[in-house]
Amino acid sequence: MIKKKSRTTSFNVAELAGVSRSTVSRTFTPNACVSSETRKKVIVAADKLGYRPNVMARSLVTQKTQLIGLIIADWHNPFYASTLNSYSEKLQKENYQTILATINKNSDINASIEFLLQYQVDGIIMLSALPSRAIVTACNKKNTPLVLVGFSAKRISVCNVSIDHNAIGESLANFALDLGYRRFVLIRGDKKFKAGVQRTKAFSKVLEKEHKGEIVADLTGLLGHDEGRNAMADIVKIKPELVICSSDLTALGIMDGARVDYNLEIPKDIAVIGFGDTPMSSWGMNRLTTVQLPREDLIDESIDCLLKRIYDPQLPPKSTDLQAVIVPRDTTRQI
Repeated sequence: MIKKKSRTTSFNVAELAGVSRSTVSRTFTPNACVSSETRKKVIVAADKLGYRPNVMARSLVTQKTQLIGLIIADWHNPFYASTLNSYSEKLQKENYQTILATINKNSDINASIEFLLQYQVDGIIMLSALPSRAIVTACNKKNTPLVLVGFSAKRISVCNVSIDHNAIGESLANFALDLGYRRFVLIRGDKKFKAGVQRTKAFSKVLEKEHKGEIVADLTGLLGHDEGRNAMADIVKIKPELVICSSDLTALGIMDGARVDYNLEIPKDIAVIGFGDTPMSSWGMNRLTTVQLPREDLIDESIDCLLKRIYDPQLPPKSTDLQAVIVPRDTTRQI
């Protein structure tokens, strides 16, 4: 019978390197104090023996897993896909790995958080999703900080890194009116989604204040390219001058429907504005006028807030509001 080879341990590495086991542990612990000479000896010994530290065992001692949970809504939106990549890269530079939980309109947000808590994550970042007070309380009891990204929820005790959606709604209305547009279709996703509601209300208030323009349709439940393209069947009957969408992907669907299915010229026959400024919005025939979100600032602020609360759980939650800007391209014009 072949005898199974025993696993190399930190004791074996310490013996070969001529150091203590605690020194081996510090060598493989991020930001721990070890001299460069000692670190080199330990690494050489570990490589020779084929040793890899047991992260799970270390977490039992340090009470830290170096794992961050990411909860992302609307995974199919290119904005979130690129955002996830940036989060992963930046957290890795801070010696953290990510666990992803995606949600949709049928998902239980609280269940996603419970799932992440079972992995003993050190913190959770939520993009455009709102947890219940009960689950926030559970996270606080476990000293697992939560950061909400994308909209403000100041009534619950978590960090917020949000966009001023009221300001976006006002800016869109003023931008559209200044160009001469008067008949608008607004398109958004979930009709209960707070950010979309805020933008729509702010947009409407500007029209009322200026006594100009009207919202001829406020369409909800439309998030993807196909939904946007299919919606053109109803939109062409209304004959708006400008369609304002809650995502670039939906806006590109509107454009394809207008051009391919109804032979309309953009922006001469119908104008379109997107939301997010994803890379494809600036491609070739797209050249989509859109709302540019401060993506990297959102990511940096949320990571900074999360790490500070991981290191010091007694820090009070912080709220940060960031501004978005409109990027004019070829799908709008002066009329």
